[in-house]
Amino acid sequence: MAGFEAKASPTDEKLRGGYYTPAPIAEFVSNWVARAGSVLLEPACGDGNILAYLAKHTAKAVGVELFPDEAARASERTGLSVATGDFFRWFTQERHGSFDGVAGNPPYIRFGHWAEPSRETALSFMRSNGLRPNKLTNAWVPFVMASVVACRPGGRIGLVVPAELMQVGYASELRQYLIDSCSAVTVVCFRRLVFPGILQEVVLLLAVKGEGPARIQVLEIDDAASLAGLQVDTDPKVRAPLHEREKWTKYFLQPDEIEALRTLRSDDRLAPLESFASVDVGVVTGRNSYFVMTLEEARQNKVEDLTIPLVSRSNQLSGIKYDFADHEDYGSEGGKVLLLDARGTALGEHPGLAAYVRLGEEHEVHTGYKCRIRKQWWVVPSIWQADAFMMRQIHSHPRIVANETKATSTDTVHRMRIREGINPAKLAAIAMNSITFAVSEVVGRSYGGGILELEPSEAEELPIPDPSLFPDHLVAVVDQLVRQKRIEEAVDAVDQSVLIGKLGFAPAEVDAARTAWRTLRDRRMCRGKAKDPN
Repeated sequence: MAGFEAKASPTDEKLRGGYYTPAPIAEFVSNWVARAGSVLLEPACGDGNILAYLAKHTAKAVGVELFPDEAARASERTGLSVATGDFFRWFTQERHGSFDGVAGNPPYIRFGHWAEPSRETALSFMRSNGLRPNKLTNAWVPFVMASVVACRPGGRIGLVVPAELMQVGYASELRQYLIDSCSAVTVVCFRRLVFPGILQEVVLLLAVKGEGPARIQVLEIDDAASLAGLQVDTDPKVRAPLHEREKWTKYFLQPDEIEALRTLRSDDRLAPLESFASVDVGVVTGRNSYFVMTLEEARQNKVEDLTIPLVSRSNQLSGIKYDFADHEDYGSEGGKVLLLDARGTALGEHPGLAAYVRLGEEHEVHTGYKCRIRKQWWVVPSIWQADAFMMRQIHSHPRIVANETKATSTDTVHRMRIREGINPAKLAAIAMNSITFAVSEVVGRSYGGGILELEPSEAEELPIPDPSLFPDHLVAVVDQLVRQKRIEEAVDAVDQSVLIGKLGFAPAEVDAARTAWRTLRDRRMCRGKAKDPN
């Protein structure tokens, strides 16, 4: 029998967070920042890629670098002063507001891989300036904030940061801070990956420090070579709301589309999904390759009586309802449709379970983190039957699926508990509308592969019409259209029957939502098809 594979560990390069800036990006950012004046700063300057371009403009540029060997190379390369040590210890109060501009490519290090004492020093800086970091905060976040603090009013900030800036929850306070502390914010996005050999998707943050709320714009270009000749408007058309913490994906839309979406999102004819259901993650097994089985694997290991029905992959869910026929069809084709559920079963009472546990230990399944913290490593916690499922990773549109079986799901699919009195199938059907789809694109977060991901708290924000408004006879119609992948026709049916027919939305309002959804969806999915030219 094959082993039970675990996920790969991160590389040393990823742990360190040191992605060095390609020359066209370093040059563009440096040139843009240097227009603000001659007193310039690069925090976390590495071996001086960006600092070297700053040096072409002024001898007053300063670099700071944690690693002595990198600092020495940067100083030798640029002829500039490079301070060695922790940036946040160097960045004392008297240096705040003393620079004309800051350029840089701060380190990208996840919270759990971020070494002390540097992590606490950076987080303390954030707290002292009113932000509340958490255990998801990445190292680049305090560097962005410090860059704004370092500048005088009218100074420029030009940074290479992860595209996560636009949408992740842990950066929501930072987005608010940028809007409140800057007069203009431009984000330059790339349709292709621009760091050779690295899948990290980045953007350029170009900001002018000043009185907020900032005017904000998002520009999208093909690649780093397209920066040549790019003109950045320092007075964009759209002003962000003061204290806005929302994701910035909506700024890919035109100003009138942004305003229409803001209005629809707050319309009291719709309610957040959490009014009708709660959304939770699926079962976290600790090793799906061991706990998730086909019908044949369960029989071979003599544990079929200790399994429960399972949705293990999103492609099991083809409509807006999941019934026993769907489950049997997927299982008969060799799909993994069973979850080992050994709750309440003693090893001594079940020879098949005892043998399967021994097999798992031979393959060191029990040494994985999620397994080893359990009292009995082979007993998966938090198993419960879902009233409905919801796609966690989305290709073209979000989807709720009413569960008419006794299945639970792995964490590839969210589980839902439906509020009392709400019909799950009607909820699934009524969610197939233009407004819910459009808002999903700005509530969720997209990745370089073109996938939109909705976490439970994000999914619960989606505006939904009251499911009781949905006509009984249309549930089967929408289910069939979705199974046939005729999504636009399904959305048409729901829009006409509910949004326009029952709730009185104007056709132009619904069309605006549909256009916004298509624009953001198509942009996201096209980015997923873009290839790394290197």
